[in-house]
Amino acid sequence: MTTDDPQNQTSTGSCSELHDSTAPIGLIAGNGRLPFLFALAAREQGHEVVALALRGETDETLGSCVDQMHWISIGQPSKCVELLKKRGVKTLVFAGGVSKLKLLKNTRFDLGALKVLASARSFRDDALLRAIAQYFESNGIKICAPTDILSDLLAPEGMLTKGKLTAQQEKDVALGNEVVALLGRADVGQVVIVKDGIVFAVEAAEGTDACIQRGADLAGPGIVVVKRCKPTQDKRFDLPTLGPRTIEVIAKAKGAVLAIHAGETIVIDAPQVIAAAEKAGVAIVASP
Repeated sequence: MTTDDPQNQTSTGSCSELHDSTAPIGLIAGNGRLPFLFALAAREQGHEVVALALRGETDETLGSCVDQMHWISIGQPSKCVELLKKRGVKTLVFAGGVSKLKLLKNTRFDLGALKVLASARSFRDDALLRAIAQYFESNGIKICAPTDILSDLLAPEGMLTKGKLTAQQEKDVALGNEVVALLGRADVGQVVIVKDGIVFAVEAAEGTDACIQRGADLAGPGIVVVKRCKPTQDKRFDLPTLGPRTIEVIAKAKGAVLAIHAGETIVIDAPQVIAAAEKAGVAIVASP
């Protein structure tokens, strides 16, 4: 892995190791259900899963779904490498969310973290993630994408709910896609809130849910939520993720549309997501 300008590179994260062997896999687990789904799928394929659980983020019940679980802090890559090497782990996956605000406020750094920060071209998301990947891979641990095993969770192209968008909503989706691409190139965020041709909110450090609520507070009912991959996204990290909680937030905000990135968005509990969206009158569309 190189730390060349992220504007000029991207990674699919394709890892044959996850399919060609049953070697142990390391899992750095954040919040949400994705770590559970990955652990269960990996174990079904015959892998031993060694989970490194992030204090303040990981659900402690993940321990019942993995072979070993060790608690770490987000700023301890040296400790991660030590734990993984002791257990013969040469392949590592990051799965689950991490609160950026918690990260900024509560992180204590070990020597490995200081090396990562020193090698990063900037402190923006993609640059830091690439520097983290380089650190692990320089220590003989390859980083893979959770979707190398969980590819069936990626959103298919087209309308995922019944019905179709209005002409104005289609224009709002197009505008949102354009703005998200610009945000992504600046490595800022993945979400834009649009209504009637006006951009009301863009995602920053607050995260998706807060961005949706902020946009709805300004625009009122009927917002269009656009959530997409960054143009230079490293597919091993931080793919846009949609689950029932996202629909709850949009429904509470009386939103009308959720537009996502086909083939690049992870949909957790898809049947429940679609059922909840249709009940709330939220259209979900996935476009390339």
